[in-house]
Amino acid sequence: MRRCLLALLLLPAACAEAPPPDAAHPGVRQRVLGRAADIGTLVRAAPLCGRPLPVSAQDRAARLETAALTLRQQEAGTEGRDAFLRSMAPPSFDPRQRGGDRGTWCSAREAEITRLQAMLTGPEGEALAAEAERLAPPE
Repeated sequence: MRRCLLALLLLPAACAEAPPPDAAHPGVRQRVLGRAADIGTLVRAAPLCGRPLPVSAQDRAARLETAALTLRQQEAGTEGRDAFLRSMAPPSFDPRQRGGDRGTWCSAREAEITRLQAMLTGPEGEALAAEAERLAPPE
């Protein structure tokens, strides 16, 4: 009888819907999405500019982007997810300029790529990837 009573008392607590992971911090979701877009853009720029990123940086960037894509799809559907991906793509370079436009574009991002590499390979990169995965756990 006591076990049955205890089970009935615990049932409402067990059935209560858990709040979303970012409910306590409403700005976390937007911050992760914003950082993921910036990082995704620079990760795509690095090889075009002849700047290979270490595997650890690529892994953390991929973890962050995967979570951000999941969040964006939950928020805006497939079209929103696809727009998010397109926003990170580098520009189309004019082949008639023989790399001149690419060189100018890369020069403007050189310092950002260096900062990105340092951030992703350090504790801040790991913390950001972990935070993103808490918001949208990998399947």
